[in-house]
Amino acid sequence: MEGLTVFSKSAVLVYFFLIYCGALFWALRRKNRERLESHRDIPFREDQ
Repeated sequence: MEGLTVFSKSAVLVYFFLIYCGALFWALRRKNRERLESHRDIPFREDQ
């Protein structure tokens, strides 16, 4: 039973690492970069 616990912890760690890498890849793609850069100034806009 202890081996299953160690395996499941490792599997969860790998799963979240892959999710993080996927999110990082998605955010840094050239296609998304232009859209995300347009959002970075939203808190400083005074046109409302």
